[in-house]
Amino acid sequence: MASLQATIPFKSRKRTYYNETKTNSNIENENILNIDIAKSPLKRKMEEKQMESNVINDMCSAKKISRKLKNSGEAKNSLNNQNGPTLKPLVSREKEITFMENFLTEQLDKGESASLYVSGQPGTGKTASLSYILQIPKIRDGYKQVYINCTMMKSAASIYCRICKELQLSTSGTSEKACHSAIEKYLFKKHKLILLILDEIDQLESKRQSVLYTIFEWASTPESQMVLVGVANALDLTQRSLPRLQARANLRPVTLHFPPYTKQQIIDIFTHELTAEDTTNVFSPVALQMLAAKIAAVSGDMRRALDIGRRVIELARRSKFSENQSVDSMMTDSSVTVELKQVLEVLNDIYGGSRKIETDVEDGLPMQQKLILCSLMLMLTKGKSKEIIMGKLHDVYKRVAKARNIAPLEVGEMASACSLLEALGALRVSGSGAGGARARRLRLQWDEAELSAALRDKPLLSAILADNRCLNA
Repeated sequence: MASLQATIPFKSRKRTYYNETKTNSNIENENILNIDIAKSPLKRKMEEKQMESNVINDMCSAKKISRKLKNSGEAKNSLNNQNGPTLKPLVSREKEITFMENFLTEQLDKGESASLYVSGQPGTGKTASLSYILQIPKIRDGYKQVYINCTMMKSAASIYCRICKELQLSTSGTSEKACHSAIEKYLFKKHKLILLILDEIDQLESKRQSVLYTIFEWASTPESQMVLVGVANALDLTQRSLPRLQARANLRPVTLHFPPYTKQQIIDIFTHELTAEDTTNVFSPVALQMLAAKIAAVSGDMRRALDIGRRVIELARRSKFSENQSVDSMMTDSSVTVELKQVLEVLNDIYGGSRKIETDVEDGLPMQQKLILCSLMLMLTKGKSKEIIMGKLHDVYKRVAKARNIAPLEVGEMASACSLLEALGALRVSGSGAGGARARRLRLQWDEAELSAALRDKPLLSAILADNRCLNA
């Protein structure tokens, strides 16, 4: 038996979970398990009981963790749900969702081409509402959907190559002109009704607006069998930049505007999200009123409201922990109630204007967030645009970090760090999540000169701002 065991390549046992699919490692171990039959029945029975015990312990520990995350932990997580993918329509956007659903359903029933322009400031629910509508079975199955985030395009005309790729069209060449011809040939053949969604469509603006005019003209031609939905922030894009569309009735797109959220709508969304987790007592009524009133007055941006709400809850938890001075007591009673003073503290920190950037750079920010700000400042001082694409910022940031022997964050982690900087009032993050984190746009909110002075006061950060090599790939 000893000689037999010496020839068997025993492998370390992996933890087993219920509903786990059979992997390659199971197949590799198949012969070993067959040889294992030579063990005594008592020994095999004891091992099986031990494995079952491990699984049960794992499941129990997960339940224990979930119980500990009740109340304040769930309240904080529930504020993330409004932005996540869901089959439920957004609260306070029922009117806009019904309008878009009726528009797309009507064109599908008629089998006709048409165009819809959706406008609204960041955080007003445009892309989230559209994502919900695209999951409705009739629309999902009736259209051939093509979604493109235009912030990822290198030039306006490169949209033709991207549409060809999404439609899987064969082209005579790789040039934009060849892709344009291939699309037009396809559109005038018999095919399933196409739903082309262009998010951040204003990124396709050019000197003569030839690309935008071409796409809207496709959607106005009955034979093209294409419904266009363009999404952007500007309310007057089609009137200001595309006046020819207004001159002809068949070219004029249907428009839908998402207004900023009002105070009552923000309260309704908070209440709905917290009620879903049975944590409605997290905010005192006066605290929620103050938070909603301030956000509605400044921007009406619901993403911003949810970020600030999470920050306020975190502040309330830290305050309670400092009072208890005990981890055990916090775990026993993890419920918190956000009061007015905590909301005012966070709002004043973000919007008050009395904060000192030097203090934040010196004490309040982790090194990774300082590197992100340095990379952003490097791009702003050497570039022309005041809006930075997160994907390009991440490329520069990686070169900055690696040049200093610092492990860089992945793009998703950097997006989370940018959200924390936005909660501090340092940045403004815009753009829809449907195009991925790399497609979002950043704008510096802090005073550029003051931040530059604060960064140059630190030797490491000052050296980064002077290193132009990181801007080049």
